[in-house]
Amino acid sequence: MMLDEELKTFIDGIYDAALDNELWPGVLIGLADLMGVPQVAMPSFDRRANRFATIAPRLDPDLLESYKKHWAFHDPILAGAILRPTGEIYTLDDFMPRQEFATTPVYNEFWRPAQFGLETTGANLLVEDQLSALICFSNAPNENSVTEAQMEIFEAVLPHLSRAVRISRQLWAKEFKNVVATERLETLQQGAMLADVSARVIYANAVARALLDEGAGIFLQRGRLVAASSPGVLQNAIASCARNSLSYDGCGREFKIPRALPHSPVHVMITPLSSKAQLRDLPWINHGAPVAIVTVSDPDMDRQRRAINLRSRYGLSEAESGVAIEILKGDGRLAAARRLGISNETAKRHLSNIFEKTGTHRQAELVRLLLDTGDAQQV
Repeated sequence: MMLDEELKTFIDGIYDAALDNELWPGVLIGLADLMGVPQVAMPSFDRRANRFATIAPRLDPDLLESYKKHWAFHDPILAGAILRPTGEIYTLDDFMPRQEFATTPVYNEFWRPAQFGLETTGANLLVEDQLSALICFSNAPNENSVTEAQMEIFEAVLPHLSRAVRISRQLWAKEFKNVVATERLETLQQGAMLADVSARVIYANAVARALLDEGAGIFLQRGRLVAASSPGVLQNAIASCARNSLSYDGCGREFKIPRALPHSPVHVMITPLSSKAQLRDLPWINHGAPVAIVTVSDPDMDRQRRAINLRSRYGLSEAESGVAIEILKGDGRLAAARRLGISNETAKRHLSNIFEKTGTHRQAELVRLLLDTGDAQQV
């Protein structure tokens, strides 16, 4: 009877953690005590981004860090476990013989020092979109079997843990949407992305998605933002935006990323998100909390958009709109003709047509008109 009451109280605590993410370590400690096992952990693995994360409150921090950085990617048990369906309970024996696993480097350099025994049991709480979130427990190294009572408790709490993880994930997504106002980012005429500390893109507006698809100086590599000219420059600048960053050159950065001619460089600005947008990083979210907003301006795309606007408003031809945009740079018809690769006479003819269609008579008057109406900007 006492165990039933303890179990009921514990399950209530699971749903408390679904609403308050700070409670998850305590939930895992409580489950370990309830089952009488030394270790309970909630790892996750994002196969798309090749990213591992975990909550393991009783594990030595140095050992945990070594697993995150190295052993998670060389553990044959984890590699098999993340592919199992949600709710299916498995043991180490389902993946390879214990004697064989006991000879592996990951067992001898991580499992054994961490006091994980060969009697380890787990189940997936969430499997979707190449992301797997797990719960696993391990008996002490000298205990070679799971008791009936331990398995009964594990089976009883498993569906509640899975449901709580899904609730937490949904609430995080809702909070993220409210905090960062993604709807407003969609209205921008420049690319806008939200990135976590590892430069993984959490959100990208339509303009940014088009730039990434085009590979316009920036692209994604395993889910992380990379600059074609310097692979680490974006990642370092984004990492500097994390809270408590010790980066010597401050937070964020502004720079241009060159592209092959005839394309212009893209302009990138990286700035930290405000503190209220620093959402908690959870293992079962495909990414960490956003730390930076990355805005990208493509002069070529801007000119194309302005040219379309000019053709629509004033009935300019494609060639005429190109001349009008170059005239906006303010260095005269001859310079505009050189940049466009046309003769001075052709530029003069196009400019005459532009004057007629816009009701202007001089270049200065044309520039004022276009800037005042917002159909173009100085480039």
